[in-house]
This record gives sequence, C-alpha cells and structure tokens, in this order.
Amino acid sequence: MTAGIAAITVDASADELQQLVSWLGAEDELAGRVRLAGPGSGVVVMVSSRSAGTFCRSLFGWLRGQRAGRQVSLTVKRSGAVEELDVDCGGHDVDEVLASVRSFLDQD
Repeated sequence: MTAGIAAITVDASADELQQLVSWLGAEDELAGRVRLAGPGSGVVVMVSSRSAGTFCRSLFGWLRGQRAGRQVSLTVKRSGAVEELDVDCGGHDVDEVLASVRSFLDQD
C-alpha cells in the first residue's frame, strides 16, 4: 500500500476551505490527516490506496452541497515519487476519480 499527498485546489473562500478541512477530517480514516495548505491556497490530505475511497467519496459529498460549477482540481503525489496525477474533478464522477487515484497510488 502506497501513501501519498492529495492537494485540493478549489475556488472557495477561507471559511469554505476550513469547512472542507472539517468535513474531510470528520472521516475516521482521514482524521488527523487533513490540513489547510496555506491561506487561500487549498487543502492537503495524506491519503493511501486504502483510504482513497473514503477521501474521494467525502470530497464529492462536500462538493454536492456546494454551489454548482465550482472549479475543483486534485493533484496526487506518491511518497518518494516525482510523478503527479492531476484530475479536474468537475469533469469526472467519483468512481472515475477514485479509480485514477488508486491506480496511481498503487504503481511501483
């Protein structure tokens, strides 16, 4: 099982980003692994192929409760690797994003 860092970039206010941190951090598998990347710069989550399902479903759950048309991108980097996975969440459904994240994290 490979771990990585998922960086979420979303067009949101500082309060909305903090709500996203709280939303994701309320998941048992993600508790203590979610933080703000910096003022107005997004959210960072430590994720593994095992916790990827919880992460993706929770992220998309939060997005469903937000205003339509929100631009959300996800960048995942495996621990110790140079490669990154970039996904525009607006153009995909949760199962597509989850499959991409798991496949990427499980690469050797």
